[in-house]
Amino acid sequence: MLPRILLLALLTTLVTDVLAVGAQSEVDLWETLLRPQYFQDREIALGKEAVELRIPLRAEDAGVVPVSIDAKQPQTAERYIQRLFVFVDKNPKPLAGVFTLTPEMGEADLALRLRINQFTKVRVVAEMNTGELYMDEGYTRASGGCSEPPPFLKLKEARERIGQMQFRATRDPVRDGALGQLMIRHPNITGMQLDQRTRAYIPADYVTQVVIHFNGRHIMTAETDISISEDPSFRFFFQPQQGGTLEARMTDSEGRSFTHTFEVDPPPAPG
Repeated sequence: MLPRILLLALLTTLVTDVLAVGAQSEVDLWETLLRPQYFQDREIALGKEAVELRIPLRAEDAGVVPVSIDAKQPQTAERYIQRLFVFVDKNPKPLAGVFTLTPEMGEADLALRLRINQFTKVRVVAEMNTGELYMDEGYTRASGGCSEPPPFLKLKEARERIGQMQFRATRDPVRDGALGQLMIRHPNITGMQLDQRTRAYIPADYVTQVVIHFNGRHIMTAETDISISEDPSFRFFFQPQQGGTLEARMTDSEGRSFTHTFEVDPPPAPG
């Protein structure tokens, strides 16, 4: 029988080693795989200088985890965030989406909902039109978001509604512009979910691209993958000074394409 003090020392050493391996694995996933694959040896500044990522520490529903990205400077023709990359380190496909942004937005704020498969870091990398890269990151506790099977009847209904969209615009009380929210009906099947009746995997079927124009001018393009939640929702800032028409086109992995237009009211007259 080992003396109690020696046994405690051995257990402490073992736990420390396990934690160190776990921490090292998380660092390696970004540093040795994701960063070199998407950014090679480009310098990435870590912090909240360009964007701030907000994500709950513990998700209530791993299939619908809210994420918001707040830009720290306006979008101008001279200097603007050209692309946002959203990564979920430990998801089966870590790159959740690439969002191409334009000065027409006015502000590069963005909110969306993710599927999270296990406890993980989530990152946003902002690429400026001048080439600099900035990153902010957060951690969330969630699991099973990519593999949780949808109920059969719910999936059937979801498939019948594929391509339907809703849009609303709310005037921003502080900034000169509006928050637009585009909601798209789509089950966003990941390919990792089991059919509860057949016990076979449901084939992947998800939104791959969303393109948004306002009065014919490009606002934003989202290129997305299986980490985006069912019924994708994107909230973004734009500047409908005179009112007009917003057009949204969605394409999915099965080659379906849907386009909807929405009328946006002009801002109220001052006074």
